[in-house]
Order: sequence, then C-alpha cells, then structure tokens
Amino acid sequence: MHSAQAELVWQGRIHLGDEPGVYGDAAYSGLAMELPLTLAKTDPSGPDTTALRLRTEDVATFAGYPGHAVTVILYEEDQPNHFTETLLSSALLTSADNNKINVPVDLSGVAFPARVSVRVRVDTEVPPGLYDDFVVVRLENRSPQFTFVASLGFTA
Repeated sequence: MHSAQAELVWQGRIHLGDEPGVYGDAAYSGLAMELPLTLAKTDPSGPDTTALRLRTEDVATFAGYPGHAVTVILYEEDQPNHFTETLLSSALLTSADNNKINVPVDLSGVAFPARVSVRVRVDTEVPPGLYDDFVVVRLENRSPQFTFVASLGFTA
C-alpha cells in the first residue's frame, strides 16, 4: 500500500508540444523534458518499490495513437566518471489518465542513493502539426510508509 500523502519532488510549468507560446506562463521545452532526481531508502527492510506520479494539464491525445511516453531511467556508475543508463519503468500518458499517471518503479538490487530521471516525450506518431500541447506541472513520489524519499537533482 502506498502512503496516503505523496511527497512533492518538483512543481512548475513546462510546456511540451509543437506550438511555442500556447502557454505563456510555462517554460517551453519542445518535444521532451527530463527531471533528474535522487532516491534514498530510509528503511533497508522496507519494500524495494515506489511510484512516481506525474501530473499534467490539458493532455488530449487522439484515439488510435499510443500516447506520450513517460520513462524512468536509472544512472549507475560502471567505472570512474562513466554511467550506464538502464530503463526501470515506462508508461504511456493519454487523455484517459485525466492528467495524472503513476509510474511504478522497482529498485531491487540497486545501490542507494539511486540516481534516476523521469523523461516525458510527446507522442510523435501523430502527424506533425497535430502534436498535443500540454503542461507538466508536478512530480510526486508515492512510497509505502515513505520508504523512499526523493530530492530533485543528482546528489551524493
């Protein structure tokens, strides 16, 4: 069971899509964005899972297309000053999600603190000019009994 209250990791307004200026109050990032974060485990005997919840505004995908890709990537040092990327989890954000999606993350066998990123990429299977324009507004960590805590950015 996930904790009733989510931990806020990041809040802001990032506009994704192919029409700059649609959201004058949001930073425009184009077709993709990525937020780095560090996950620390507070209880070594606790579960190795957490969920990252992404909240958006105005997601409006077309039926028959897959939706916007949300991926969680792990960065692990495999030699000094070199990191390997490993896909931990992925999900597709569509209109049916009502502007929020939970992405489960299994961190079994991962060294802590874990450095991960949350990537959001606009669905580009839709013809250019019809890409969905929407805003990412919040990232939360939903961990059972706060077994994992998250901080924005990569930390030691």
